[in-house]
Amino acid sequence: MIEQIMILIHGFAVLLFGVFLSVSFADMPFTKKNILTAFIFCAILSALQAILFFIFGEALIWKLYPVIIHLPLTLLLIFHFHKRTDTAIISVFTAYLFCQPAKWFGVLAYSISGSKVVEYYSRIAVLIIVFAITLFFVSRLFSAILKQNALSIFIFATIPTVYYVFDYSTVIYTRIWLDNNRIAAEFMPFFLSIVFTVFTIVYYKENEKKNDAERNEQITRITVEQQAKELETIRRSEREIRMLRHDLRLFLSTLAVCVDTDDKSTARDLINSYTEQVDGTKPKRFCANDTINYVLSDFDSKCEAHNVKFAHLVIVDQIYTNEIMFSSILSNALDNALNAVTALPIEQRIVSLMLKASDGKLLLSVKNPVDQTPEFTNGLPKSKKEGHGYGTQSIRHLAQKLGGNCQFTVNEGIFITRVIIDNSPSVNE
Repeated sequence: MIEQIMILIHGFAVLLFGVFLSVSFADMPFTKKNILTAFIFCAILSALQAILFFIFGEALIWKLYPVIIHLPLTLLLIFHFHKRTDTAIISVFTAYLFCQPAKWFGVLAYSISGSKVVEYYSRIAVLIIVFAITLFFVSRLFSAILKQNALSIFIFATIPTVYYVFDYSTVIYTRIWLDNNRIAAEFMPFFLSIVFTVFTIVYYKENEKKNDAERNEQITRITVEQQAKELETIRRSEREIRMLRHDLRLFLSTLAVCVDTDDKSTARDLINSYTEQVDGTKPKRFCANDTINYVLSDFDSKCEAHNVKFAHLVIVDQIYTNEIMFSSILSNALDNALNAVTALPIEQRIVSLMLKASDGKLLLSVKNPVDQTPEFTNGLPKSKKEGHGYGTQSIRHLAQKLGGNCQFTVNEGIFITRVIIDNSPSVNE
């Protein structure tokens, strides 16, 4: 009787382990709603397991596990949590691989004690330890890898997928792998799960180095381009000032004639005209920060060239965060909006910007109409054009590096990019 109870407790523990790790690997936040959904799912499937256990026994449950547990869990991730099919399947397969350390330690405990109760106690204890380590140190890396390109995901998913097929074909459905020494046979999956964990960490670190190098190159390019734009603005202002100096003699001579003839109306028109020319030499100011101002000035010129209305509310004085990285976020968000609206009729071409520094935060919102709602993958819009879609990835990456977050949504035909960045005075200390 005790052994049957331990089998049921172990089955529920394995179910919790697999469900919550799969949800974590699929990059679902552990909100109250998501946790409640996962627990209800576990409770339903646990009841089904208990019924099948008392009718058919433990062996049949493990053979039916792909149908009664893995398939519903995959469908839950796809249809309820709205995850991609490949992400859902790989998450489930990987969670299955991470069950193997507990399985091996249980076999080892049984070989030493000869007690099934001790075996299941050991399995449950190891499950708890592996769950804590994986959840806090590995799942974040794994979910980040699943956001890479399709080829990287395919390569990374090979180990858990191949093991899943191997284990069911040689251990669960047949006894080919276990006929000689079960301890030795079960050690291989245990060792594989450890190797895969190390591989995940190393792969993530190397991938981060590659991404950082690409981001640094992009930031450097943006910095050079921005400096070139600033230099061109200064040169343009100097040329305009030289022209004004050249025209100043003619202006003063004409003004003197107006004074001599008491032609006040003509003199007033001359003064107003010259004043407008002088004002035109000043760069357009959107805010007090020069870096942000140059980005917005350049974007304003692009909007004029493409007949796009640029509505803006900018309230920024001091920026404490990395200006170059934030200007890259701002440039990407605005360029994405511009690319989207240029495909629309002229009367619909509008980009709305709200940039505000408030309560130690930088709040950025860019809105633009879209002709059709884009598909979203892991919170990012999926571009249908080859070579596009990297702007939103860059925004998310840089926002996270600056200790902030971002969100992309569509509401009634309006695409909205929101970014919040820490802008407290201590951020660069």
